[in-house]
Amino acid sequence: MADYKKIIRSSHFTFLVGQEQTPLTIHSAIVQNISEPLYALINNGFMKESTNGVAILDDVETETFIAFCEYAYTGAYVTPDRKESSNNASTDDQENMKPTMGPLLDFSAPQLDAESEDTWGFSPATKKSKYRGKGAYYDGTKANSKHKSEPVQVDVVYPDEALWAQFRSRSFGVKSALRAMDPDIVFHAKLYVFATKYLVEKLRQQCLKSLHRDLRRFSLNRESASLVLDLLDFTYANTGRYEPGGKSPLRDLVIHYIACEARTLGDNERFTEILDSNAEMGSDLVAKLVR
Repeated sequence: MADYKKIIRSSHFTFLVGQEQTPLTIHSAIVQNISEPLYALINNGFMKESTNGVAILDDVETETFIAFCEYAYTGAYVTPDRKESSNNASTDDQENMKPTMGPLLDFSAPQLDAESEDTWGFSPATKKSKYRGKGAYYDGTKANSKHKSEPVQVDVVYPDEALWAQFRSRSFGVKSALRAMDPDIVFHAKLYVFATKYLVEKLRQQCLKSLHRDLRRFSLNRESASLVLDLLDFTYANTGRYEPGGKSPLRDLVIHYIACEARTLGDNERFTEILDSNAEMGSDLVAKLVR
């Protein structure tokens, strides 16, 4: 448990965040046991940032750093709503907007397994098919024979359903972030990149679990495909194949979801362009599909 007395009594430190260098101030002790690189900026006594009490993080978005602060103080960040994250639209503009589609997520069902039909047009993973008459299981008896052939039950397991089962079964040993009705799924990836850079391991895991949760409930169609492609593009543009500890878990999670939805995305021109632009993405996708 955090020592809040120590935190409150500690000195303040200001980060100038983003291209506009927005000043955001936190207690110096809050990061002591969370991020060694950030604490070094604050308290090593030799770096300019430490002596001045100010550090510049111009490659970090303001909302990303605020989410880190939420995590540092409370143990969980708040998933922003996609509409709130879009270009900081003014209140007046939001009030005058025409009604848009409802949330892309459906929280009415507690488990994905029972909440919606597969977007590829398949029914559940194991299907019972009955074949009568001539075909692979026809035994040659005539229709008026006394011994009519019995219906044959065949268990059919589709490759995409196996991928979905593997995706749903992923688990993470941390609690997830607070959810939003229409979450900005790319935000989880942005915060993950920040947490990876500054070695905040538990926050990395929380980002992965929260993204996994929101992808499980995401309703993918032609209109919403751009959100998933934004996530795919950002992930491969801002992570490497390998990170501390092995292969990038963010890449693995995102490409696993893409493999599950490959048929839905297959005729999307932007999806093709993104695949063409990154050979590692293509090889990762093939590896998931053939596994």
